[in-house]
Amino acid sequence: MTTFAGSRVLVVGLGSSGFAAAKALLSRDAKVRVTESAKTSAIEARAATLRQLGAEVEVGEHDYSRLDADLAIVSPGIAPSTPVVQALVSSGVEIWSEVELAFRVAKCDFLAVTGTNGKTTTTSLLAAMLRAGGIESIAAGNIGLPLVDAVTSVPEGGAVAVEVSSFQLATTVRFHPKVAVLLNIAEDHTDWHGSLEAYAAAKARIVENQDASDAFVVNADESLVMEIADRAPSRVVQFSATSLPDAPDSIGVTDGAVTWKGRRVFGLDSVPLPGRGGAEDAIAAAGAALEYGVAIHAVADALQSFQPLPHRLQLVAQVGGVSYIDDSKATNPHATLAAVTGLDRVVLIAGGRSKNIDLAPLAGAVPPVEAVVALGEAAGEVEKVFEGLVPVQRAASMSEAMQLASAAASPGGSVLLSPGCASLDMYESYAARGDAFARAVHELSAGE
Repeated sequence: MTTFAGSRVLVVGLGSSGFAAAKALLSRDAKVRVTESAKTSAIEARAATLRQLGAEVEVGEHDYSRLDADLAIVSPGIAPSTPVVQALVSSGVEIWSEVELAFRVAKCDFLAVTGTNGKTTTTSLLAAMLRAGGIESIAAGNIGLPLVDAVTSVPEGGAVAVEVSSFQLATTVRFHPKVAVLLNIAEDHTDWHGSLEAYAAAKARIVENQDASDAFVVNADESLVMEIADRAPSRVVQFSATSLPDAPDSIGVTDGAVTWKGRRVFGLDSVPLPGRGGAEDAIAAAGAALEYGVAIHAVADALQSFQPLPHRLQLVAQVGGVSYIDDSKATNPHATLAAVTGLDRVVLIAGGRSKNIDLAPLAGAVPPVEAVVALGEAAGEVEKVFEGLVPVQRAASMSEAMQLASAAASPGGSVLLSPGCASLDMYESYAARGDAFARAVHELSAGE
C-alpha cells in the first residue's frame, strides 16, 4: 500500500472520480491541489467541500504556472491531447488514473473487465457471482461508483469487480488484477486515443502487470483480443459463445450448455440477456468467477436471479406480438452487430453522432434486420449503409421513429433501438435516449 503523507498531489478534473480521489488523498495526509476548467454549481459545491477538508481548489481555469507536483491524478474524461495533460507530460510529473490510485490504497483483490462493449453487464454479473459464492464484493469503476470509494468498503479477503475503460487503463502503472477479462475490441474512442492501435494498446494494459499465477479471460472469437492474449504474461482462459475453444481451462458452449473443465455450468436458455452479446457477457463473467474460485452452483444461481441493466438489451414491452428492446448503450457498430445476433425479424432504429467512426460494418446486421429507421446527425450515413439492402426511412424524433418502426414490424419480431452511435446530437446521454425510446413504446402501448 502506497503512503501519500506529505506528497504534493494535483487532481485534474472535479467530476465524481476526481472528487473521490481528492477526498481519499486528503484522508491519507497528502497535500492536495485540484484544478478544474469548468465552473458549474455541482463543481462549486464539490470545491467548497474539498476546501473545508484542506485542499486548494481552482475552478473555471487551469493555472499552468502551478502544475508542479509529485503526482497528478487525471480524470478519465480528460484526453491525453488536452493542453493541461500535455503540460504535465512536458514537466515530467507522473500521471495516474483513479484506477491506479484505488489499487494503491486497496486491501482487497481486483477482478477487472474491459472491452469495447459489454463491460458494465459483465462486471455487474461478476460481482453478483462473487457474492453468491460468499465473497464480499462490489461492482465499481467506470460503472458509476468511483473505484476509490468502493475499495474502502471491501475488506481484505474480498474482491472488487471493476469495469475499466481505455481512458482509465491508459494511465495505469502497477494496476494488477488477479483476474482480467477482455471482451472485445472494435473501433471506438479513436477521437480520444488517436487511432485504433492506440486504443487497443490501452486495453492491453489490463494484463501488463499480471504473472503466471493470474488468469486472463479472453474472447476466442475476437482476433484483436487473441493477439493481445498471445503476448500475455498470465494464464490465458479462452471463452466463446459459439463453441468450446480447444485450449486448456476454456469455457464455452457444448450442446446448448456452457461447460468449463468438462463440467456443465448453465444452459444457454437460462441466460437472462438476449442475443449473442448477452451470452458472451454471461460466459465471460462465469469464466472469471470460476477462475477466482467461485463454485459452479453459485455462478448458476447468480445468473438465474440477475436482472438486465437499463438500456442494455432491455426488453421494454411486447406490443402486438412485437418485442421492443432498448439497447441505447450501443454507441458503436460492433455493439449493434452483437445486439442483433440471435434476434429475428428486426426493425432497427440507428443513428446519432458517429464520433468519426465508419458505420459501414452496420451492413452486417442484415439479416436479421429487415428494415431500418435512421435518426439523428448520422441519419444520412445510416441510410447510405443500408441502401439497397433493406427499406430505410428517416425520422426527425424518437416519437416519429417509433411510429415508423412499429408500422414496419411484424408479430414475432423486434423493434430494436441499438443506434451504433453516440447520443449527444439529440440527448444528454445514452440513458436519456433510452428513456425517450421507452416513453415512445409506452405511448404506443397505450394506443393499442
